[in-house]
Amino acid sequence: MMCFRRLVAVVFAAVLTACATPLPTVYYTLNGDPLPGGGQGSPSIVVLPAALPELLDRPQWVLQANDGQVAIKESRRWAEPLRNEISRVVAGELGRLLDSARVLAPNGGSEFQADYRLRLDVQLVDATLGKGVAIDVFWRLEPAKGKPLTGRSQLHEAAEGVGEAAYEQLLAAERRALQRVAKDIAAEIRH
Repeated sequence: MMCFRRLVAVVFAAVLTACATPLPTVYYTLNGDPLPGGGQGSPSIVVLPAALPELLDRPQWVLQANDGQVAIKESRRWAEPLRNEISRVVAGELGRLLDSARVLAPNGGSEFQADYRLRLDVQLVDATLGKGVAIDVFWRLEPAKGKPLTGRSQLHEAAEGVGEAAYEQLLAAERRALQRVAKDIAAEIRH
């Protein structure tokens, strides 16, 4: 009987240890492959760090769960602040769409004289594993001369997958949605 109790205690301790072992942390970035540089005669744009709701302004991934709940994934983190990631993706795509090598998403206070300053006010990033991401972004394009241009991009990108693949698919969907935001802004600049 004593051996049985000891065996149960050892198994119980092993289960508790396994449950207490934290998952390894995985770091993500929205940056994809570097985009080719464009021409020098195209517009110059400074893309400021995006404004985010407090819920999203954290290093952990925030995912939608059922019934209005969210899941803050401690083991899934952004490699740098999400506000910078978003600005960098939009800047890269704008540079590609406008064929401009003069689109910059500075980290912090570096400034240069540009034809436009772009402010991104992210209202919503609802990411759901196996379903996709909904993004709502107000943007304000401030030209060096003339009146500001404002717009709103409300988009949904599907993302399927299960297990680890679901995270990669969701990341790709977020990237595609932000590229579509840049497409809306580029269309306004060309107009």
